[in-house]
Amino acid sequence: MNAGSGALAARSGATAWSRRVVDPALRDASRRTGSARPSVGPSRARRNAVTVRAAILGEVTDMIGIPLPEGRQLIATVKTNPQGVHTISLQCEPNAPLGLLLHWGVIRSAVSQDWQLLPPELNPPGTVVYKQKALQSPFPAFGALQLVLDPGVDAVEFCLKVETTGDWINDHGRNFRIELGGSPAGAGAAPRAPTTSNSFAPEYTLDVRMPPTPESPPPAPSHAAPPQHAAIRGSSAVNELAAGLDVLFGVAAYLRWEQMGKPRVDEDEKHRIYSDAVNHITQRLNSGESVEALETEFGVPPGLVRQTAALAAPPAAAPAQAKPTPPPGFTPPAPPKAVPAPAPSYGYDAAPAPAPVVGEATPMDIANLCEARANGAQLLWRRELNLGQANAVKLMVIEGRRTAQGMLQMIVFGRSDQGIVLHWAGLDEPAGEWKNPPHGWSSMPENSWGTGGASWETEMEALTTARGWHAATIEAPCDRDGLAFVIRTADSAHWIKDDGQDFMCFADEATTLTDVRAIVKRRKEEERARRKAEKEERRRREREQQRSFPQKLKRGGLSTTTIKEVKMPARPEVIKRKDWNHDEIKMHQGALGHAGASGNVAGGSVDNICNSEEGATRSLMHRFNIASDLIPQCKGEGEAGLVAMAVWFRFMALRQLVWNNDYNIKPREISAAQLKCTTQLAALHKDDPAMRDVTRFIMATIGRGGDGDVGQRIRDEILVVQRNNNCMGGMMEEWHQKLHNNTSPDDVLICEALLKFIAADCDISVYWDHLHANGITKERMASYDRKICGEPSFKPDQYEGLTRDLKEYLRTLKAVHSGADLDSAAENVMGYHQDACKGKEINMPPVTEVATDRMRTLLHSARGFRDLGEPLHSMEAMLEARRELWNWTRPGGADNSRLKDVIYLDLALESAVRQVVEANLSSMATRAPVDVLKMTGLALENLALSSGGNDELVICLQQWQGVVGSAMNGGNDWALQAKSVVDRVNNALGEVSQRYINALQPTAHAMGGRLGVDGHVLDIFSEEVVRGTPAAPLSQMLRALDPRLREMSNMGSWSIVSPVEAAGVIEVINDLKDVQNKTYSVPTVLVSRRVGGEEDIPPGVVGLITPDMPDVLAHTSVRARNERVLFATVFDASRMSELEGMHGQAVNCAPVGADDLRITSVDPSSLGAAPGAGAVNMSMSAPSSGVNIAKREFMGRYAVPSPEFTGAIVGGKSRNLQELRGRLPDWINLPAQVALPFCTFDAVLAHPNNGHIAQHLQGLRQELEHLDFSNQVAFQDLLGRIRACIMQMVPTPELVDEMSRAFAAERLPWPEGHLGPEGAGGSGAAAHAWAAVTGVWASKYNERAVLSCRKAGLSHENVSMAVLCQPVVQSQYAFVLHTTNPQTGDPNEIYGEVVCGMGEALVGNFPGRALSFVARKDDLTNPRVTGFPSKANGLFTDAPTLIFRSDSNGEDLEGFAGAGLYDSIQMHEAKLRPVDYSRDPIVSDETFRAQALAAIAHAANEIEQALGSPQDIEGCIAADGALYVVQTRPQV
Repeated sequence: MNAGSGALAARSGATAWSRRVVDPALRDASRRTGSARPSVGPSRARRNAVTVRAAILGEVTDMIGIPLPEGRQLIATVKTNPQGVHTISLQCEPNAPLGLLLHWGVIRSAVSQDWQLLPPELNPPGTVVYKQKALQSPFPAFGALQLVLDPGVDAVEFCLKVETTGDWINDHGRNFRIELGGSPAGAGAAPRAPTTSNSFAPEYTLDVRMPPTPESPPPAPSHAAPPQHAAIRGSSAVNELAAGLDVLFGVAAYLRWEQMGKPRVDEDEKHRIYSDAVNHITQRLNSGESVEALETEFGVPPGLVRQTAALAAPPAAAPAQAKPTPPPGFTPPAPPKAVPAPAPSYGYDAAPAPAPVVGEATPMDIANLCEARANGAQLLWRRELNLGQANAVKLMVIEGRRTAQGMLQMIVFGRSDQGIVLHWAGLDEPAGEWKNPPHGWSSMPENSWGTGGASWETEMEALTTARGWHAATIEAPCDRDGLAFVIRTADSAHWIKDDGQDFMCFADEATTLTDVRAIVKRRKEEERARRKAEKEERRRREREQQRSFPQKLKRGGLSTTTIKEVKMPARPEVIKRKDWNHDEIKMHQGALGHAGASGNVAGGSVDNICNSEEGATRSLMHRFNIASDLIPQCKGEGEAGLVAMAVWFRFMALRQLVWNNDYNIKPREISAAQLKCTTQLAALHKDDPAMRDVTRFIMATIGRGGDGDVGQRIRDEILVVQRNNNCMGGMMEEWHQKLHNNTSPDDVLICEALLKFIAADCDISVYWDHLHANGITKERMASYDRKICGEPSFKPDQYEGLTRDLKEYLRTLKAVHSGADLDSAAENVMGYHQDACKGKEINMPPVTEVATDRMRTLLHSARGFRDLGEPLHSMEAMLEARRELWNWTRPGGADNSRLKDVIYLDLALESAVRQVVEANLSSMATRAPVDVLKMTGLALENLALSSGGNDELVICLQQWQGVVGSAMNGGNDWALQAKSVVDRVNNALGEVSQRYINALQPTAHAMGGRLGVDGHVLDIFSEEVVRGTPAAPLSQMLRALDPRLREMSNMGSWSIVSPVEAAGVIEVINDLKDVQNKTYSVPTVLVSRRVGGEEDIPPGVVGLITPDMPDVLAHTSVRARNERVLFATVFDASRMSELEGMHGQAVNCAPVGADDLRITSVDPSSLGAAPGAGAVNMSMSAPSSGVNIAKREFMGRYAVPSPEFTGAIVGGKSRNLQELRGRLPDWINLPAQVALPFCTFDAVLAHPNNGHIAQHLQGLRQELEHLDFSNQVAFQDLLGRIRACIMQMVPTPELVDEMSRAFAAERLPWPEGHLGPEGAGGSGAAAHAWAAVTGVWASKYNERAVLSCRKAGLSHENVSMAVLCQPVVQSQYAFVLHTTNPQTGDPNEIYGEVVCGMGEALVGNFPGRALSFVARKDDLTNPRVTGFPSKANGLFTDAPTLIFRSDSNGEDLEGFAGAGLYDSIQMHEAKLRPVDYSRDPIVSDETFRAQALAAIAHAANEIEQALGSPQDIEGCIAADGALYVVQTRPQV
């Protein structure tokens, strides 16, 4: 069931002229009072579907429009009642900017002309006093801001402030002013339009410009004679109202011009538009429509036409030939930039279908087609280009728009006599390089393909309604970046550009029209100047160095100039971090396993590596040289090939492969071979973003290597250490011999162990502890070609010299073997000097552009605070250094001659963060909560910087920063919000871990056996790799943080989803779906590590416990409560481990409130029989359980509109909504709906055209009757074949006819094309619709449906499926509500859950939790949030479409849990998109959230009262704020 997807009710009477609707509450109030004042201009009021209660106060009503920046308008509705009390309703259209405040005061002329304050009891909610001079009131998220003013107030003055940006909006530096007058209607002046005042204003410099008018607004109309109406023919009523109808004509003409895109119009065109408006209104009046209905439709205040006509003199006669002249009121005000949303375009024909355009399309035709494709997206800019008749593309129209979901929409139209293709890509800036479009883009038509590079191509569709025109639409989640494109002909013979450069589409028009050639020219000049300056600076430095260090070295040094090391302060500096934009570190590629390695083994690479292993065992030099030769071959097999290389190197690092086989090799030769290998990998890291993760994995397993004396110094310096300290024999001499012949990474650990041994006053246990901790045993040391069998032994007088010399020698060893060691990597990048050994100094020069003073400070602080045991400051410096390196380490980053060293520094910083976290985990409980939050955020940032495909991690990082800010500022809900982010990050970490396992484990097993790797090492190979990634320390931080957050949020270790006491035997399983076909003979409590949300609970199960986070209102949760099965989530990892250790024990589980579960051991003999176990066999047939499904018969109707719904032909979903019609407030919307009744499926199947399908289906059903359900593979296969058979059905003519007529009756647009399966007569959107209908019918044979019927002993063949057809709301939020709290059973509490997008993410139990809240029925305006959302993704529909809902006779039966058993399917599939809660007001805006949840709670209460029983309700809130209820059923 796709519940919560929402449906949009079609509005009757909507025409091409209809745009606005007056608030019904305002209309009703005017009718009751019988009077209304003329409005200043065309009414801008619109119905707000979420307002819970309308304030109807008055007899004098005025509506005032105030233009605001960015295409918005402030609508002020002013009312004054007979007692003189004023009410001003302020609403921003089309929406209010986030954080909008009204800064205001009142004028009481009798007191002063200065601003006065209201009594506190009259202040709107949330109002604060500003400097005792003004009031500041926030605009509500839903509905209008209401000001109630006493009769003594003569005027209101105000300006606006946008808190999120700090911008002030006023009237050119002065305040807006609304004059009220001090007396009611008839006793004084009516409210007047805003004026300006120089009274008190905030102490800020106001420089906010008013919105610009269009480039060519319509010319001002003539003010000569009033309009003539001799041309109006018809009823006497029309002629009597002629003068008053001028207002209606003017509004209709204005709206038509607005719909046309507000083009330049001359006098003749203006008269034509106005004439058309006159004719349109007149024809509708002559056809019998009332003036009041037209006033409502066009947004004219009720009664205005008749009042104006009564006040006007009779119109003078005029010649019949005279043109209707628009009245002065038709001149549009300075219009907003935004184009009003058009009527929804569903991708299918309305009935009747519009006639095709014959001949060439006019510019207006193309403008209308653009508007139709936009689906309500806001117009940002428009370009029209005449490329000339000689070009393959003669005319072009390009529009940039912004959708309600924040996507950048690019619409391209081209006039061409041949097929054309859009060749396009993403773009960071106008002169930037083309890049892959951002994740989440879509195209229309959907026929798009990659070109192999960064660009994509989309086939532009030929338009049947505009001959010769082709169109394509691209939508992408672009904020500051944009899109670039050119057009090519289908044969690639012609490429069309924008006057020699690419076409561009950015949100900003000025950026879109940038002259790229001028930028490129300027950059070339700047680059030449930069290179020249760098060359001069380099020469200057060389001269300076020669003066400072004239002594040259002998042969072999890395630099001929001695490097002078910079002395740093003893106390490191606390780093102030820059304000980085986290979006800049998003990487859509590079995630391990996403480029082909997941589950795949590159056989060729595995064979090559295994066949080369014998030669690689000779020495590390041979191994690295072989690897260098194999890397290109592995890369040729893609990611799987490089994974094979990574696994091979990992086996080597784990000492599972032979490093040296009696082969003497010089250290400098090993170092040079390493350098050759790592240089290749560094180039791959830069040039192939898709291979980023696997490349970093390989590089982290080997040292960076070096040239010349770096390697040779290992051999030379050990002898100097021995001679200087008189230790020529024993273990030191054995080590010397090993180093001389075959140095390896083990030597780093041996040197570290010696230093620890000396520091411990030669305690030999310290020496061996360090070696054993790193995998080096006596046996391994004795196995070296040059054995080390002795133990070290030094005299106290040797301690000082050995410590000094061994520390220096450790630098030499790490320079070759330890690529990811921070100290060594930092020195390598910043430059360092080692004194001469055997006449050879080491002088490593700094890396150009990287080794800055700031980088030196960062690295000094990172290492200094690490050594001081101050993890927060150390991690801050490490992460800041990584961000500074991002310019080089990012995919496709800047080049550098020593890029390898930069990457190794980044890897070292990554590893150092992990070491700092692990070293300080035990102290987390004693640290300040804010510090722990900051450290967790740094660990998360560390993982994001290291991981390809990190979009989800970056979103979590942005959310986490918001949590830290809230905690630092003393926010109320920060702990609860932090818990939701922790849950979301844990889900992301689980996905990372699984990716590594899927990518590495198959190759490890394929290679390990052939290479002789230990079996235990193979079994845990991937797990150990994950423990070495940045994901591991983050996971440790979250595990330490989680219990503290739960304690601060007053959350227990449990969440009780279904509060039922249960006793049974514990069985631990991996996944609930693995056992749903099983029947348990004894009462069983399943402890399942995974619950997907769509499974059926097996017979015999009395309890289900999981660490997963099912939503309380997900289908599985509802079914558990209906079946009286305990269902609980355990948050505490230690409690989960305890439960796993209780496998096989009999226990009693008793819920304690909503957040605790008491588990006690019981005697197994006391358990009794498993419920339902004996009543269910393993075939389709089963004894009755006392619940019956009444068999239905075909009633002769294939499709019916909603007024004809009855219990005999449709299910509860359809009837319940129909029962609500006319019983709810206007702000609660219900969808239009058509139903295909029960047994329509059987009637269509019985048609001769489906005879062969009926025969095949009968055979499959018989096979199902005798199938053993315990054979899960056979069970799933058979059900799949049954569903596929049903979806081959073709519609009958009777069905098509009745469906189309029912759609027309409900004003539902009919899908374009032909109904039926694709390939069997179906085409267009209608083919998708038919696939959805048959998919709903086929869902009768879902696994969960069949198993549930079998478990309940119901006759599955008696299930009959009605199909409910509704239009889909493009919802911003979806919700599910229970009007009795299901966790506590409290009938006075409403429990609700809310997700972003469509409801399937909630009821289908997508990973993560929904936002949850409770609301007391006696305090609905103050809902309490009990959990913030952690779902990473939402389902969104970008264009109008239909949904086909299952509505069977096998749901909502007493004693049977039927929730979610059958499917609801959209005609066009919804798109899965990540949700960034840091930018979504449902989380980030407390005021918005409170008002939205209050509106939802009020809706629940209204529905429960209307139906008289507790309800299970599903609905949504659209992008425009309208609230819809799409489904309700009795709560069970």
